[in-house]
Amino acid sequence: MAIQLHNAVISGKRYVQVATQPRYIAGIFKNILHSQTLRRCNLSDIYSAHYESVEDSTITFYQGSIPGRGCPGIWSYIVYDCPEGEEKVFPEPSFDISVNLLQELFSGNKLVKETVNITEYLQSRYTDDEYFDVLLPWKWEKLVGREIVDILFREYQCLKSSPIFAEGAGKQYMNAIIDTFIQAGEEILASNGTVEDFEHLQYAMLQTININGVANLIIEYNDYRLWQEAMPSTSKAVEYAFNSALNIIARMRY
Repeated sequence: MAIQLHNAVISGKRYVQVATQPRYIAGIFKNILHSQTLRRCNLSDIYSAHYESVEDSTITFYQGSIPGRGCPGIWSYIVYDCPEGEEKVFPEPSFDISVNLLQELFSGNKLVKETVNITEYLQSRYTDDEYFDVLLPWKWEKLVGREIVDILFREYQCLKSSPIFAEGAGKQYMNAIIDTFIQAGEEILASNGTVEDFEHLQYAMLQTININGVANLIIEYNDYRLWQEAMPSTSKAVEYAFNSALNIIARMRY
C-alpha cells in the first residue's frame, strides 16, 4: 500500500530517518540549480526537492513552507526494500531538520567541512570543492603542511583524471602512491623538514612501489589518446608509471 512522504508517493520501501549530512544538502542545492524551471530562484520559491545518494542508499527531501503544515525542513532517510503493503517511515524527532545550511548555499556561501585525516581531505577537496570549504586536519595547518598538501592534491587530481588508474592494477598503484606520499608528508612534518625534503622523499619512495602491473596495463590499453591526455604531467607518480611503460616497450624492441 503506497504512502506519501514529503510530497513523494512511495511503495515497496521503508524509510529510516538519519542525520542529514552537508553533502546531502549540497546535492539538493545542485539538483535545484540544474532544474530548468527553477533558475535564478530563492529558497522561498522552492516547493520541494530531493537528492538520492547511491553510495549509502539514502534519500534527502527538502520541503518548503506549506500553509497549515509548518515550517520548511530537510529530512534524510536510509531506504530499505520491503514487501508491498508493509511500507513504513521511522522518524527521529531529535534530528536537526533546519534549512540553514541550504540557505547558506543560496546566499552564495560555501559550507565548511572538517576532515579527520589527510585522505579524507583529498577526497573531499576533489569531490566537494565547488560547494565546500574543506578544512585541513589540524596537524597539517602550518605553512609547510599546506604546501605539501597542495602537492599531494595535484598528485591525487592527476591520478583520478586518468582512466588507467580507475580499476585493477591502476587503482592499486594509485592507492599505494597516495598512502606512500601521505606517509612521506607526515615524516617531513614530524622532522620539521621542508617542501624540498618532501619532494626528494617522493622520488625515493617511488622506487619502492611495484610498478610492473600498472606499466603493463598502460601498454595493454594500446591507445595513443591515453598518452596524450596523461603526458606531460605535473604528477611524479603519473610520469613514473608512463616512463616505466616506455622502458618496457623499449626493451621489447630489442
